Amino acid sequence: MKFSAPAFVRTTLGAIALTLGASAMAQSVVRFQDYPGTGNLLVRVAQEQGFCQQVGIRCELRTIPAAPLGMQTMLSGDIDVFFGPTEVAAAAVARKAPISIIAAGFVDPVFFMAAGVKTELATEKEGYPGVVKSFKGKKIGVTQRGSGAEFQVIDMLADVGLTANDVTFVAVGAPDTAFPALTRGQVDLIMTFPPTDGMCEVLKACRLVVDPRKGQGPKSMMATRGGAGTMAVKADWAAANPQTVASIRRMLDLSDAFIANPANFGKTLEILRKTFALQLPNADQIAEISLRNSIGNFKARGSVPAMQAVADAMTENKLLPGRVDMAPAVLP
Repeated sequence: MKFSAPAFVRTTLGAIALTLGASAMAQSVVRFQDYPGTGNLLVRVAQEQGFCQQVGIRCELRTIPAAPLGMQTMLSGDIDVFFGPTEVAAAAVARKAPISIIAAGFVDPVFFMAAGVKTELATEKEGYPGVVKSFKGKKIGVTQRGSGAEFQVIDMLADVGLTANDVTFVAVGAPDTAFPALTRGQVDLIMTFPPTDGMCEVLKACRLVVDPRKGQGPKSMMATRGGAGTMAVKADWAAANPQTVASIRRMLDLSDAFIANPANFGKTLEILRKTFALQLPNADQIAEISLRNSIGNFKARGSVPAMQAVADAMTENKLLPGRVDMAPAVLP
């Protein structure tokens, strides 16, 4: 068979272009925010199971232990994808920050209130909301000032007629630094997230006193179920990289399906243990308890009405200057 030179060259160059294009796609790096502990589990699973490569991206995780700092880092361009509570995304939207919400990562309230063994709460036996009355005058640790954890504590305080001025907020970071702050008596309570629940249960060094994951909390917080978490990118980045956004979403869907399959619990736990990064006694047991308590919460997609409920509760508690419409910030 004879080939004309021009045809052969065109065919060869076309094949090279396709190969280079596929290679570039495979090497496209997306930098996600992560946290110590269970963290950004959907992306961790995607890395280990090859879902990132399957959709043509390379996933990188950057540990940033507080959501407001993660939002700032994403807006500055040092990471691509913010991951954290919807409260922080709503605050960004209220400030006219140019963000696009592309996914969830988790959908139900992730924070809970833990008390130190020496913390006395006179109304604790009343359960929620009565126990919150005893928070008055206490030092409460939150991940960072202005974080979703702080906003949710303020929501709890409002439920019993208290305000932020009735407590002292202290920034204590993620569980790896919040737990020592609590057990050393630097704060009385911490509004924190997994694996602190496993740490309290295994190490007997604290106790959970309000757990929204079990339906304890203000009605406004319960209304956020389905939209408590967000993954967000800069709006211009989303507009310039629609295929990458679509790939991220496919990758998260694959991880969601993998984690949701009970047959994969052991493998998911194995992945979590590899990336747990907490230097504590019985760390493997802590990881398993925390995963069992929260595995149903790791979902790729959230509900816009539930995200709106987050913003509306913040407006009601005067944490936002006015009503914020979340729908335009959520990519369809």
